[in-house]
Formats: sequence, C-alpha cells, structure tokens
Amino acid sequence: MVIYADVLIVLNLIVDYFLVLASSKIIGKRLKTFRILLSSLIGAISSLYIFLPQLSVVWELAFKAVICLLMSATAFGIRSIKQFLKGFGILFIITCSYAGIMMALWHIFKPYGMVINNSVVYFDISPLVLIGSTVIFYLLFVVLSHIFKSSSKTAERCEIVIESDGKSEKLSAILDTGNSVVDLFGNCEIIIADKRAVKRIFGDIEEAKERSKNRYRVVPYSSVSGADILDGFRCDKAKAFGNSKTVLLQKPILAVAKTPLNDGYNAIVNPKILD
Repeated sequence: MVIYADVLIVLNLIVDYFLVLASSKIIGKRLKTFRILLSSLIGAISSLYIFLPQLSVVWELAFKAVICLLMSATAFGIRSIKQFLKGFGILFIITCSYAGIMMALWHIFKPYGMVINNSVVYFDISPLVLIGSTVIFYLLFVVLSHIFKSSSKTAERCEIVIESDGKSEKLSAILDTGNSVVDLFGNCEIIIADKRAVKRIFGDIEEAKERSKNRYRVVPYSSVSGADILDGFRCDKAKAFGNSKTVLLQKPILAVAKTPLNDGYNAIVNPKILD
C-alpha cells in the first residue's frame, strides 16, 4: 500500500491533539490551544519514522519516550521536575495505550487499509472515520478520568493567576475544605501561598512589610498546634480557574504559608473561592 507523508502527518496531528487534550483532562491542567497544537505537531512529524525499517521494541519505546518528553515539555511546560514527570508519564501511558489498542485491532481483525510500523498507525480510510474514532477514544478517557477523580482521595486542584503592581504569578492550588482562614477586616478571599511564590511578586517578605505597608495584612489562623498569624499582602486582583469556570477575585489577600508547600502545588484555598 502507498503511504502518503502529508496524509500521515495530518491524521497523526489530529490524533495527537486529542491524546494531549486527554492527558490535560486527566491531570486537571488547562492548556492553551497553541500549546496543544505545537505539541501535537511534534508528534505528527515524528510519525514519519514509519518509513524506517522495523525497529526493535526497545528502540521503539525509547523513541516514543523521547518524543513524549518533547511533547510534554511543549504542552505542560517545565515549572517543576515532579509536575513535568507527571505530565510526561500520563502522556506516555495514553499514547502507548492508543498504539496498543490499534495494534490489537490490526492483529485481530486485519482491517483493510491499516498499516502499523514502528508503532506508528496509518489508515487508508476516510479522515472523517479516523477523526470520529479518535474523538470517541478521547471521550472515553475523559469519562474514565472523571470516574477516577470522583473516587480518588487526592485533593482537587485549580489554577490562580495573581496580579499586583503590574506583576503576575501563576499558582497551582489545592482546594482544601479544611482551610477556614478568613479575612476578619473585610470580605476578601485568602490565598495561602508558598513563600517563594509570594517573593516573586512582592520581593523579600520583611522588606515588603515595610515597603508596602498599605498592602500588608496580618492574617490570624488556628491549627491543631494552636493559634498563630500569617503575613499577608493585598493583591490588585486574581483569576481562579477550576470546575470548568473562571472566577474573578477582587483584591484577594496572599498569605505566606508557614512551611514550604510541595507535591506539585504552591497554594491552598477554600473551595468556596470558586462559588
């Protein structure tokens, strides 16, 4: 069968677009369309290695891993090693799963017009059929991700973009129902953030307390170890992205966490922030 390179790239671009999109849904990370397209283009161009002689399984996996690393870095960025590896791992599993399902169909049903070499799939079929089957595959992953999320004990996440004095910082926050810290002097939302994230906006905390007295706030809180206070700074505004909606926060307070935050997040908020 004749394999057309242009058709191969276009079809794999469509497939990879939905694979990256499915990965972002499972991770719970919002991606810009151009990032998804650029990542998908890398995967689509890599499909040209279907024209190479049959490679060993080890080389196939190694090649696929390198491509997934590039696609993951393009789509999700590299804000932290842990987040990057998580994005890469999810994308790698999904692409391998897709290739495995296609190979199973190929071996079992031997469909006419389907070619697989070096784990790259080529269909000599109507593009509409391929797009439709890919969309179904994507929707299946979305449904499964919702099932896993509903049964998982892992805290839900949201993204928050803080703005103050022309500076902005993107935070990855967990929605903690146990977080009941409130603003006693107003009706502002409280965002507890890692000290490093706060410093990127306001600079050194001690210096900022003197330099930005009009923004500085004392935030009292209580925990299992007793009552204490947090240093806080009033921001100009913020946008919270979560639960498929965007919420504009007016003059929220960014409080400095007592201990470093990790596990892929750098802020903690109450779920009510998205109401």
